[in-house]
Amino acid sequence: MIRPVLTALLLLAACAPASAQVRGDIAILPGSAASELLEQCSRTTPKPGEGTWAPSWSDIAALEAALPAALTERTEARALADRTPPEGWVRQYVGLIRDGRRFVYGNFVPQGSGPDPAPDQILMVCDGGPAFFGVEFEVEAGRITHLAFNGEA
Repeated sequence: MIRPVLTALLLLAACAPASAQVRGDIAILPGSAASELLEQCSRTTPKPGEGTWAPSWSDIAALEAALPAALTERTEARALADRTPPEGWVRQYVGLIRDGRRFVYGNFVPQGSGPDPAPDQILMVCDGGPAFFGVEFEVEAGRITHLAFNGEA
C-alpha cells in the first residue's frame, strides 16, 4: 500500500523526450532517454549497455505478461497486495542493447502517488517504498533479468 506521505519524494518531469510513443499511462521512450531513466536514486538499475533500440508494443506486452510471476518470487512485492501490476502504474519503457542482446527496461510509478505525471516525461521517485520499481526484460529469452524496488519512505 502506498503511504499517504512519501518522504524524499522527487519527481523529475523533464521535457517530453522527442518521439515517445504513448498509449494511456504507458510510454515507450526514445533511446536518448535511456541514461536519464536509468539514473534512479533509491534502487539499482541495470547497466546501460552499448546501444539502444525501439521496443514494439508486442515487446511491452511480453514484459508485462512475465511481470506477475517475477513479482511473486520477491518478498518486497507483498506490499503490492492491493493491486496487481502492470495495471494501476504509469509505465515508462526504453530499449537497451547489451552484449548484442535486446532488453527492455521499465520504470513503474503507481498512479495516485502524487500529481499524475505524463508518462512521456522522465519520472524519478526517491524512496517511496516498493510500489515504485524498475524491471528489465530480455526480449529473445522472454524473461525478467532485473527487478528492483525503491527504498522505504
